[in-house]
Amino acid sequence: MKIYLGIDLGTTGLKAVLVKPDGEIAAVGYREYPVLVPSPGYAEQDPRDWWRALAEALGDAMRDGGAAPGDICGIGFSGQMHGTVLLDAAGALLAPAIIWCDQRSVPEVELVRKTLGMERLGHLTQNPISTGFQLASLLWVKKHRPEVYEKIGKVLLPKDYLRYRLTGEYGSEPTDACSTLLFDCRERTWSGEILSAFGIDPAILPKLGKTPMETAGELTPSAAAELGLPAGIPVVYGGGDQPMQAIGNGILTPGDASVTLGTGGQVFVPSPKPSYDPTLRTHTFCHGPETLWYVMGATLNCCLAQNWFFDKVIGERDFAELHARAAKVPMGAEGLYFLPYLTGERTPHMNPMAKGMFFGLTLGHDRDYMTRAVVEGISYALRDAMATIETQEIRVNRLILSGGGAKSPLWRKILADMLGRPAYTTTMREEAGVGAAICAMVGTGEYATLEEACGRLIRMDPEPTLPDGEATAFYREGVETFRALYRANEPLFR
Repeated sequence: MKIYLGIDLGTTGLKAVLVKPDGEIAAVGYREYPVLVPSPGYAEQDPRDWWRALAEALGDAMRDGGAAPGDICGIGFSGQMHGTVLLDAAGALLAPAIIWCDQRSVPEVELVRKTLGMERLGHLTQNPISTGFQLASLLWVKKHRPEVYEKIGKVLLPKDYLRYRLTGEYGSEPTDACSTLLFDCRERTWSGEILSAFGIDPAILPKLGKTPMETAGELTPSAAAELGLPAGIPVVYGGGDQPMQAIGNGILTPGDASVTLGTGGQVFVPSPKPSYDPTLRTHTFCHGPETLWYVMGATLNCCLAQNWFFDKVIGERDFAELHARAAKVPMGAEGLYFLPYLTGERTPHMNPMAKGMFFGLTLGHDRDYMTRAVVEGISYALRDAMATIETQEIRVNRLILSGGGAKSPLWRKILADMLGRPAYTTTMREEAGVGAAICAMVGTGEYATLEEACGRLIRMDPEPTLPDGEATAFYREGVETFRALYRANEPLFR
């Protein structure tokens, strides 16, 4: 049988997703790895853990799916964005990878803002700069680890490191490179002005492919031997996790919005042009097709904040049961609010110093009320992200929910009510891994275009979660209190 491999390199684990040409998922293998915190605010990973996770997850998937090594016809990628993997001239790792949620580079973020100014930064990159972005992390290494910086032969994004291990070729592509802040999203190329402004040698950056579907190389004999596959399998560039999950959900048309409920939360809206918020509260990145971009609002604390509450506060992880009990709690949890900013916040505040808090606790509140407040607080943060996108005159007609949180009927209902739009899910599972596999299908000629592949493979749930007008009005008032709580406490966060 023909099988395409989608490798989904996430923040907490890697999935190897085997997808048939008709879209059926033959099997999924999964392996976790740790986020390393050697100092407060740091977030690192060992790229060798990613490679071990790939080998083990792929082995599980091949066994569970009854697939033979010769069945794999192509390989694609979805990867956590923004991160920094440093290699020497021989391709050896110089240090642990600095990943997207790292907070150490606050002074470097300020340096970029002061050097370029917000207006010039927006013109050059169409994006704000945040801690954890590759530009900020590189500048931190340059200042604090000069002995490492001087040895850099190549700097790669996380999924590009895995592809290098598979093919022996250095490379990247616009959907992931745009998240580095070394990239001009309008022109879809590295920004010479950014590199010059901060003294970064362009030679350390990888070459760029044009799309995630383009073939980047073939599986080398050495990598094939480690993974138990035949050499020569085509490997496409793949893309960042957000455009890959969008492809896996069939989101290629302006008017649809993807709301991802993962470790972080994202609101993703396709755009036919690289428009951007002049106050730089949202991100404008490259989508899979060369003629499409997307505007994204991002919250750092989605399931990350929920899981903190479940693990560290109440000590339970039965999500379905916890959400079922919280669904019996009245809307608004009788005046209890939760600010989910446990690791700072991006859209709309762009404030790495923001903090989390409960407000309004009384003797009448219990953990079910607190659970509902946590889910509503995260949803208010996503509503803020959507509202910021809409200031750019971008219209949204329907929501397509994905990620682990989308499995919750309570969360689907809260978002439909809070955002005032029908909330759909697709019949697909493992959207990012499927999107990566679809790119491999297009790159190897199984389908001619992404549009053809998504039209054939992606199906929406015919029964969306519909908004209730009274609930929408209730949350319209509630979000004003949520915002007032942030404004009142923002001076204390500093």
